[in-house]
Amino acid sequence: MSIPDVDHSGRPTPYHRLATLRPAWSAWSKPLLTVAAAFIAYVVLASVLLVLTILVLALAPGVNSAIDVTSGDPTSPLDVGIALAMGAMWLPAGLVGVRIGGWRPLGPTWSIAARFRRDLLRSTGAWAVLGALAAVGIAALAGGIAVLVGSGADAPVSASASSGEGASVLSLILVVVLVLVLVPIQAVGLELALRGMVLQAVGTWLRSPAIPILAVAGISLIGRETTTAVVLPALAAALAAAMLAWKTGGLEVPILLTATATGSALIVSAFAAGTGAGAGTSALTAAISAPGTSAATLASTAAGPAHAGAALAGGAAAAIALLVVAAVIVVVVSRRNGLRLLEPVGRAASDPAPDPVLI
Repeated sequence: MSIPDVDHSGRPTPYHRLATLRPAWSAWSKPLLTVAAAFIAYVVLASVLLVLTILVLALAPGVNSAIDVTSGDPTSPLDVGIALAMGAMWLPAGLVGVRIGGWRPLGPTWSIAARFRRDLLRSTGAWAVLGALAAVGIAALAGGIAVLVGSGADAPVSASASSGEGASVLSLILVVVLVLVLVPIQAVGLELALRGMVLQAVGTWLRSPAIPILAVAGISLIGRETTTAVVLPALAAALAAAMLAWKTGGLEVPILLTATATGSALIVSAFAAGTGAGAGTSALTAAISAPGTSAATLASTAAGPAHAGAALAGGAAAAIALLVVAAVIVVVVSRRNGLRLLEPVGRAASDPAPDPVLI
């Protein structure tokens, strides 16, 4: 097969097409090698992490290694820590995929400037942070309202339905510390490996951003709870992140959006476990957590049958909120850069291509 066509029209190169800046990067096999290398690296790293964790827990006196690791308990430091640590493994996996599988530098995967653009965060980051906090707040509010509305016909709200009943203050503090330390690493890894890398892999073959963005959305459902309460916000979060990466020309804003939403949702889920608000945010937590982790099935375990309606309400409300936030940021970026709504910030045609990888 031939190398995909490179755009020599003089137009700016959008983010999803950055792998075509050099012919050697856009060989037909490079996207497949990139994704395969990242996936293999993640499986190896996650397996090593799980084996080491089980060995440590097996040696620890009085600890059942089969309980908290897979329980999805939002108040358990062990469960939250392992879920986030597994999610953080996507960062080295993504680095391996781009650098070894794609055999190209990491810079263009971060942004069109081939670096992390702090100036963009200063100008647009507040929108991502406030939008993510609003989405989590709306999910909690929707879950609380759903429980209040349904409490007349259903069983009354009871904290006993929560797996976090009686959680100690120390446990909650440890959860917060783990969230603050590991969520940023996980967010960077997820956006690098499951958003940016996929966008550029599919974008190597296709000029239109539509299919790459939809591919990111489809991948977001792998290894995740398949209920409506989780599928809706999972698709919305992936679409929002992919659209913002394409529009802004990099991963900076999606990383900030994902990190803020994940961290705040985990904290609310822990402190509000057993309530409608906790059930509402648990759906969002399950939707934006790393695929395959216990946190990715948090909605069913933390909410329970009594709060299924609250989880659905929270998930649906969060999905709408995330899409609205993404749309607002698209408008803001368009106005600041003098672009049309469906025109991305691109890499200028006059900018030289990044140096090739030699070793």
